Amino acid sequence: MSRCKFYITFLGAFSIFLTGCWDYVEIEDRGFVIGIAIDLAGKTDGELDASKKEYRYKGTYQFVVPSGLSQGDSGQRGGSQKAYNNLVIEDETILGQSRHLAEETSRTPFTQHLRTIIISENVAKIPQAFGHVLDFFLRDDETRRGIKIIIAEGEAGPVLSIRPTPENLPVMHIDSVSENSFKNANVLPERRIGTIHEHLVDKTSFVVPKIKRDNQKITLAGAAVFHGHNNQMIGFINGDITEGLNLITGEYKGGILKTKVENEPVVYEIKKEKSSVHVESRNKENIQFHIKIQAEGQIGESFGALNYMNPKILSKVEAAVEKEIERKVSKTIKTFQEDLRVDALGLGGYLQRKDYDTWKRIRQDWDKGKNYFSKSTIKVQADIVIQTPGAIIESEKH
Repeated sequence: MSRCKFYITFLGAFSIFLTGCWDYVEIEDRGFVIGIAIDLAGKTDGELDASKKEYRYKGTYQFVVPSGLSQGDSGQRGGSQKAYNNLVIEDETILGQSRHLAEETSRTPFTQHLRTIIISENVAKIPQAFGHVLDFFLRDDETRRGIKIIIAEGEAGPVLSIRPTPENLPVMHIDSVSENSFKNANVLPERRIGTIHEHLVDKTSFVVPKIKRDNQKITLAGAAVFHGHNNQMIGFINGDITEGLNLITGEYKGGILKTKVENEPVVYEIKKEKSSVHVESRNKENIQFHIKIQAEGQIGESFGALNYMNPKILSKVEAAVEKEIERKVSKTIKTFQEDLRVDALGLGGYLQRKDYDTWKRIRQDWDKGKNYFSKSTIKVQADIVIQTPGAIIESEKH
């Protein structure tokens, strides 16, 4: 064989391995799904049948419209094009919805950039339904475990139709608001699908941020509480209880506490907070938890003529703030122990690490059945430090 024929044969055979990716899709042909809302199709709380194991779900899928992103606005004004398009699909399964999407859009649905999934309270209140809905996203190799999960008070779909000012996309606006927990302790820090999956596998109770739509505004204060044994939502907690929860779990990223010193209002701004839990488990009928909360901060606002250079005044302020923290946390503990009767505080995890033998014996009855959690004694102690009175020493004297 001549050298020329050899090279032609070699290059022909080698070209078989250079065929490229068989499933390659041009980026212009992809339909980027950035947010999803899941509701029950045509059902309300009064119509739910507890004996049914299958329901029909309504999914609202928010696609990015690239040409609308260049408008510099949400596309709601002046007839300019919106930067997003919402498609509504109904099916008994989430996988079925994803298949139907291909019938209604000219671009291949692509969920690798999915940021947020919003699930309605109606879906979350059905035993096991919350886990069933998330199952598809956990199994799909295209989605990521960093997706944020939020529970909607009322329907979830309309939340993706708010006017997203100043962002272009409703999901991006929701995403930005959810990151404000470092400024407002009434907001629960984000919960990602990977973390929630751990609770579903371990059957431990947990909380998920709550969102509420009011006309074109949204609020993210408060949280939805889920019972671990059937991943069923049992109710909402308000922003005040959520703040106490954040203090207990050490997720308090920043906020303010109002109190009074010598009958004068004082606002304490927390800059740093951490919590620790000590467990005593000698008597399983009365397991004791001692929660210590330590915080550092400054005087954010003062309405009286208090001299903050006086150590006695500072001690009074610290004592008043400590008392307010203990009151707020005790109220949260009472809500979970007596009203909800579920350990979404995460105290069971401390018992498991401290005394695994006891935990093995009672875990099936920890926050259900005999409910050892509700029988437990939970004490709280606060210890705060005032780093600085702020940028001034004295306020206006009356």
